[in-house]
This record gives sequence, C-alpha cells and structure tokens, in this order.
Amino acid sequence: MEIRLLQTNDVTETYATWFSNKEVVKYSDNQYRCFSIEGQKLYVQTCLNDKNIELYGIFIEGRHIGNVVLDGIKSIHRRAEVTYVIGEKSYWGKGICQHAVSLVIKKARKDHKLNKLFAGIASNNIGSKKVLEKNNFILEGIRKKHLYYNNLFEDQLDYGLLL
Repeated sequence: MEIRLLQTNDVTETYATWFSNKEVVKYSDNQYRCFSIEGQKLYVQTCLNDKNIELYGIFIEGRHIGNVVLDGIKSIHRRAEVTYVIGEKSYWGKGICQHAVSLVIKKARKDHKLNKLFAGIASNNIGSKKVLEKNNFILEGIRKKHLYYNNLFEDQLDYGLLL
C-alpha cells in the first residue's frame, strides 16, 4: 500500500462511481452531491492548485482504492482536518485506511510541522472510530444531533491528535 498526491490522470470512472454507492457515502456529506468523472478531475486539479489542501490517493498494487485529505495545512493555528474514504468496498476492514492515515500523520508532522490534526465523524461510523482511535486520536467532544445522514440525526464525534 502506498499513498501519493492524487493527479487528474488518476481519476477514472470507477473513482467517480464510488460516491454513487450508498454504503460508501453513508456517513458523508457526499451522499447529497452528484459526481462525474469531469467533476472529480476538476476537484483533483483544484486540490493540486490549493496549497492549503493535500489530496492523497491510496493505492494497492497500482490500483486506486481510496483517498486521504489533509485540509487546512496553512492554518495559522498549525492544525488540519483529516478526512478519508475507501471507495473500493472489497478493501474495507483490512486496516488499509488506518495505515494510510498513519502515513498522512507522519507527513503532517514532518512536512508541515503541524501541531494538531482533527476529524469529525458520525457516531455510528464504527470503521472511522477504529481508524482514528488506532492512530491515537482522542475523543474531544460530542456535538449532539449535529449530522443528518440517511434520514436520521446523528451525533458528531470530534477527535483530535496532538502531534
């Protein structure tokens, strides 16, 4: 498994269709958006042009299976938000996202000298809880009924990691 900055030529129809899968976007605002290959290429190019965001693709044997994003790396507060997705469901539950996030943590510390990473997740998103907690993120707060996913209000769990 490797992570690298995603390039526009990494965008495929398969990548664009991840976000049409109800299970993949179950705990994401992406469930309310429409995706196309052109739109994803534009998103990747926008990230490449924005010095405040790093969009990493997660690759296994050259196959793009997911993404990890560091957003806010130029913050005067020296903190950034971490978000991630494994779009290829056959790779769920194998510890790949946990490992990818650990690599991004190292980059945040070494390349950007950040002080903190944070992530907000839906309370029922057990997979994301495991990814964060196995990377030593600490639950810092709970926002009651803060997210509206799948026709239900859910609590948002706010996690942080001091680097």
